[in-house]
Amino acid sequence: MLMTQIIPGLVVTDPMRQAAAAALDAHAPDVGPLTWARWTQPEGWTLVPDEDGTAYKAELTLWQSDARTVRVNLWYAPDRRGGAQPRPHSHPWAFRSHILAGHYVEDRYELAGGRVRTELGVEHRAGSVNEIPRELYHEVTEVEPGTLTLMLCGPGERGGWGYLDPETGQHTPTGPDPAFRARLAALNPHQQW
Repeated sequence: MLMTQIIPGLVVTDPMRQAAAAALDAHAPDVGPLTWARWTQPEGWTLVPDEDGTAYKAELTLWQSDARTVRVNLWYAPDRRGGAQPRPHSHPWAFRSHILAGHYVEDRYELAGGRVRTELGVEHRAGSVNEIPRELYHEVTEVEPGTLTLMLCGPGERGGWGYLDPETGQHTPTGPDPAFRARLAALNPHQQW
């Protein structure tokens, strides 16, 4: 099996690339092809840190414009921004996540008539598609390490990120995290920050 370390903390294989390439051909053919050279280009990959500075996923951005973003995610751990407490977040765009390998579990929250509607433990397995509208808040709570997804995002709204307090239904816009850029740079010395 063809395998390579792109940067410290990120090892990819050709079977991963083949799964991502097939999904790209099926769902965003104008962005392909996903060759081995493109797949292993360090500049395309970003390790995303959690609040402790540990990478919880790697992102390969294949296309990014105001109209859409196409990205492959290689998941290592859940996206728990509130530690032990639920801290669901929204995104500034609607997106579809095609699960190519592995699986993850998320909790979903929606505001409906001033109340928070909760759907806990929603599982997404290889072969399924997770649709996330902009008004949905979610939190990835469990991940099979090595889960691979193709994320197809629509147009974004500046300032659209935010958190939901599940108890009160209060939305809090995401503010700048002065330490995030330093955590990001520490994991990604191959990129210009």
